[in-house]
Amino acid sequence: ANLPYIVDGGLVVSQSNTCALYLGRRLGIDDGMSGTYQTYNHTVLDQTYDLRNDLMKVVYPFGATKTKADFEAAKKKHFERNVKTHFTKLEGFCIGPFMTGVKPRSGDFVLWEMLDQHIILARALDLDDWLGECPKLATLHSSMRALPEL
Repeated sequence: ANLPYIVDGGLVVSQSNTCALYLGRRLGIDDGMSGTYQTYNHTVLDQTYDLRNDLMKVVYPFGATKTKADFEAAKKKHFERNVKTHFTKLEGFCIGPFMTGVKPRSGDFVLWEMLDQHIILARALDLDDWLGECPKLATLHSSMRALPEL
């Protein structure tokens, strides 16, 4: 089976971003967005997935990271280069307080999870999480965490 997936009646939806977009429509989270903001939301999902893919190269041993020494070098590179690059791009996309404005959309939920994972990982590894350099992303993270639905 392909994970994640959603079964909704006779419909089966798979692929991470497609599931996020489907839930956004189904739950009304993404209602009312113009074409431009839908494009922004898709861009957020895609950029976040690129960040996720870069993280997977560090934490899973299927790529170049096979040993503890490999991990030490990979984690440093990830936070100094990849995180900085992705966070800077996402910071530039952010309208605020959420990525497409005043209401959280499907892309915000996926991004929030990835920001949270990077904050936790950076603290555990005693590395800079880069949110101090990205005030809009820091606001998004705290705004998402403050939602009573979470």
